[in-house]
Amino acid sequence: MFDFFRKKKAKVLSMNFHGNSIDVLETSLHFPLSLKDIETVFGKPDRFFKKEGQFIKYIYDELGFVFVHSFEIKQHLKSCEVYIDEEHLITSLYLYFGEKVKPMWDEEELPLNPCKTLITCNGIPETITDTLSISYFPEVKHERESYKLKETDEELLHFDNINFKLTIIQVLMYDLRVLKPYFDIYDFADEFSELEIDTESMEIIQPALDYTINLPIPKKYAEQVQEIYMDGGNEIYLNLIPQWDGEDDGFDLNEVSLKELQQFPNLKQATIISSNFEHVKETFDMQGVQVKVL
Repeated sequence: MFDFFRKKKAKVLSMNFHGNSIDVLETSLHFPLSLKDIETVFGKPDRFFKKEGQFIKYIYDELGFVFVHSFEIKQHLKSCEVYIDEEHLITSLYLYFGEKVKPMWDEEELPLNPCKTLITCNGIPETITDTLSISYFPEVKHERESYKLKETDEELLHFDNINFKLTIIQVLMYDLRVLKPYFDIYDFADEFSELEIDTESMEIIQPALDYTINLPIPKKYAEQVQEIYMDGGNEIYLNLIPQWDGEDDGFDLNEVSLKELQQFPNLKQATIISSNFEHVKETFDMQGVQVKVL
């Protein structure tokens, strides 16, 4: 006797990860992704959670995974010359394997069901029993140069506050790529191996900070600074604290002098991280710079 009412067994989803791509359902998705990209393959998310200025999480309850749209990755993608537009900022995927859904860290935005997807990496099957994190963070291509500081006869910018100087280094070195040498903590640690620098540090690397403090910045670059945008994903911060989570106030811009700001005649906008915003805003206002807190 045939059982015509027997439910068909749901087909298990398969994903193959290789390079910056995911092969799934006869489609190849390439990071960075947009919401439209993932909806084309997986349909609309069951839920989403947005934290203003930081991320949007697209949650697939039945499939057991979460895609993350990161606002903080934007500038890094531009530095790597892979930025597409404001929509293509999905750079992470969390797949919650296991008998029960458990957070990888302390995240609260979780799918209702565990992930059952079959995973292969470069075509090789993988057995996954815990939460799997897939992140796209391209490497900035740069020519390696010596970090030994040289004396110069050029007119230099002056800074009273190191946290303000770091915002300028971010713009000139990482965003505009005009300030040399490009500072990379791994190259720096290799050149000064006698310092035994921990490149996975969760605390500020003092020799790296000392380097930025002493780094001469030619005044000729000042006119190129039109906007400052501080966020936890800025390259300068991740080269000073490689495992920084962006949660402490170590890089907050709580002091800046009018004399410092006056060196940048074309600076018109600033988005800053600050725990003393109203105080700092007064100085920006005096210089005619529109400023807001992240």
